[in-house]
Parts: sequence; structure tokens; C-alpha cells
Amino acid sequence: MSKALEKANIVEQAIGEYSSKPAEGSVPRYVVGKPNIFSPEIFLARVQEVMDSGWHTNDGPMVQRLEAFAAKSFGVSNCIAVANATLGLELLLQALNLPAHSKVIVPSFTFVASVHAIVRAGLRPEFCDVDERGMIDCAHAESLIDSDTSAILAVNIYGFACDVGRLESIAQRHRIQLLFDSAHGVGVKTSTGSLGQHGSAEVFSLHATKIVSGFEGGLITTNNASLASALRLARNFGFSGYDQVSCVGTNAKLSEIHAAMALTNFEGLESAISHNAKIFCVYEKELSPEVRLISPLASESSNYQYVAVKCPAGLRDHILDHLLKNGVFARRYFYPGVHQMDPYRACQVDLPRTNALCDSILCLPTGPPVLAEDAVQIAALFNAGLSISR
Repeated sequence: MSKALEKANIVEQAIGEYSSKPAEGSVPRYVVGKPNIFSPEIFLARVQEVMDSGWHTNDGPMVQRLEAFAAKSFGVSNCIAVANATLGLELLLQALNLPAHSKVIVPSFTFVASVHAIVRAGLRPEFCDVDERGMIDCAHAESLIDSDTSAILAVNIYGFACDVGRLESIAQRHRIQLLFDSAHGVGVKTSTGSLGQHGSAEVFSLHATKIVSGFEGGLITTNNASLASALRLARNFGFSGYDQVSCVGTNAKLSEIHAAMALTNFEGLESAISHNAKIFCVYEKELSPEVRLISPLASESSNYQYVAVKCPAGLRDHILDHLLKNGVFARRYFYPGVHQMDPYRACQVDLPRTNALCDSILCLPTGPPVLAEDAVQIAALFNAGLSISR
């Protein structure tokens, strides 16, 4: 492994998931997931509103405004704001009252939080392979269902969607729960409706690097009123009254400042999607024909949250090495597959498409901070890295 790639690994560990703050001595010009704010002026005005109100957390008016705005945007009856998407997944898995130690089918090609949430809810992950776009393989998922299976947790990645219609049919046929980790999916639409409307519930991320940022935060969407009620109780320690606790809960509340940030960026969602789409088209035009971008299907509308490029076999890390040397902080995302991480190695499953993607995918910088001319330059550096890596 080259010194530059070793440095990249150290930087990734130091930075942590999704963060865009470079480690000391490493100041990349272009970063995957650099935060943006749709309107600093509107956000700061809302901060002042929060400060003047004296209501900073505990289901305040800003959180309620965010939930109402998001529910309307998603086209659902209930939207529950939480401190982050990981807690959202944990709360959801617990609120569904799935049998203890039952199995939840989940792709290994995902961020590790998807799987951690299953384990922390007292359930067992059953790793599933993915298709060529990195979406859960529906046929493989169905083949894994047995009497111990209680749910499928599908993951919508990169701003695209898996086959939600087919998954819903599978879940109904086998009478199991269907959940979606849609952390990347705000604003994504499919032939069966907007993400947020599917399964028992979906969970979205408002992390600082997502297309709708709340600094931190998450949203759970559902059309199940009783489930929504259970989630609202659980996010606030289980309190159903001033001093009455009705269930085991936790502190998963979203603060008013976080809600103000998320609401502001949610209002700018269409602008951000339009910008991302233009940058995606620049990469599509400028990158070598030897590589392929993960692209939306004809039946879906993407938010282009990530630009994910499939590199030729054995060349991805050499290209990454070249990009890092030239100030482009690209990411091997996702890498490695969760089934190859230390807590889950004992599962010993054969997931050939997952392994192939983990060895070939590279995500390039995008988002409003990246201009068209930046994408042209990054693509040129990528192509140069591809050429010299042979």
C-alpha cells in the first residue's frame, strides 16, 4: 500500500463517518460531503427566534414546523424528528416489538449503523447480497427468509432507490416487517411514490453532509399512527405525561437549533438537487468511458446525493492514491462490507457482488460547494490516475 493511501486510511479513521474536517496536515481542496447551507440569513433569523422563545428542546415549535414541512414533502401522515438516524433505526426496531433474537435481513453493502441498530435492538442481522447498483438483491433476500425472520431492513443508497415495490410484495407474502434505511434518500421519488412512503417506516439522515443538513439529526416517516405514537414516546424517555412513564425509552430528541438548520435546508432541497444533477452530468461527460457511474433508473428521480464511480478491477486504490496527492478527498464508500468488519466476521457469508463493489466503488465530491469547473478538474485528475495506475 502506498504512503498516500496509508495516510488516507488514517485520515478516514480520524475524521469519522461523513465528517468533512481534515486531519492535521491534510487539507484537501475537494471533500466528499462538504456541508452547505441553503440560506445562512434565514437560518440565523430562526436561531434568533429560538433564542428569544426560550424553548430550546423538548418538542418545541421549530421541531414541530420541521416535522410538518417534512411530512408534507414526503407525502406521509407522520414524521418524527430524532437526534440522528442511527437512533431513529434503533427506536423503530424496538417500537415494532419484533421477537427477541429474531433475524433481520440487511445488505452488507451499507454504512455500519444499519447493522449496529439491529444488534442493539436485540436482533440478529442476516446479511444479504446486492445487485450491480448496490441495492438489496430482492431474490437473495427472499431466499433467506425462514421461520426466524421477522423483518427486512433495506437500504436506499447514494440518492437512488431499491425495488421498493417488489420488496413490499415479498414482505406481505411472508408476513414480515419491511423497513428502509433511507439515510441518503430525502427528495428521491420512484414509480411507487416518494421515498418515505414505503414499508412500515423509513429513516432519513439530517447529518451535516446530507443534502438536507440539520448539523445532526434524523427523520422517521410512517403512515401508521400507532407506530408514530410509540416512536414519539420512546424518543423522550417514554414520558406520556409530566411525570408518567409508559414505556422504556431514551433521549433521542432533536433540539430547536438543529431543527432550524434542517428546516432551512429542506426549503432549499430542489435547488440542491438541481445543482447536484448538473454536477453529476459533468462527471458523466468528463470521466473516462472505462468507468461507470451508479445512475438513476428511468423510473426514479434522484437527489444525486453521491457520485459513485465503479472503477476497473484492481485500480480503485491507485486512483484514490492519485486523487489524494492532488487534494481530492474521495472516499471508498462503502468499504469494507459490514460482514467483513470485526464485530461481524463470524457470520462467514458469501456475498460476491458486495465484495466486488467494495473493491471498486469510489465516491467523488459533489454538492453545492462543488462547481462545474471543479468537477471538470476532479474528473481530469481521476482520468490521469486511471491512466498511470496501469
